[in-house]
Amino acid sequence: MRYQLSIFMENRPGKLEAITKILAQNNINIRGISLASAGEFGVVKIIANESDRAYEVLKKAHFAVSKREIVIALINDTPGSLHDLLKNLSSNNINVEDCYGIVLEEGEKAAIVLEVEKFPEAERVLKANNITVMSDTEI
Repeated sequence: MRYQLSIFMENRPGKLEAITKILAQNNINIRGISLASAGEFGVVKIIANESDRAYEVLKKAHFAVSKREIVIALINDTPGSLHDLLKNLSSNNINVEDCYGIVLEEGEKAAIVLEVEKFPEAERVLKANNITVMSDTEI
């Protein structure tokens, strides 16, 4: 399963480094990261090569961490591709709760990370509409 970890942290120097340090010390590779802050606190979202183990080592180190299934879709890096992906989900009454992405190859492919309320259904809808969903080994 593809999971994303969300870690609640204080927004001050050294806090993000403490998270990356514990993962590095445990030989866990960060495959994706996003940070959102609001004043004194923030949430770091991490996709790790070993999400279950990353979750456990962060919990053991007393971080406030949660784990949630995600879908990572590959789309063309062209105007309208993200719209088409979102249209497929919304027309099937699937709500996107969080989303971020990155271009993998300019003019070719982009990866879109999606947190959705109906995980298995979202994955089926995307695949049925010829949108590639990354597997665990591809992440």
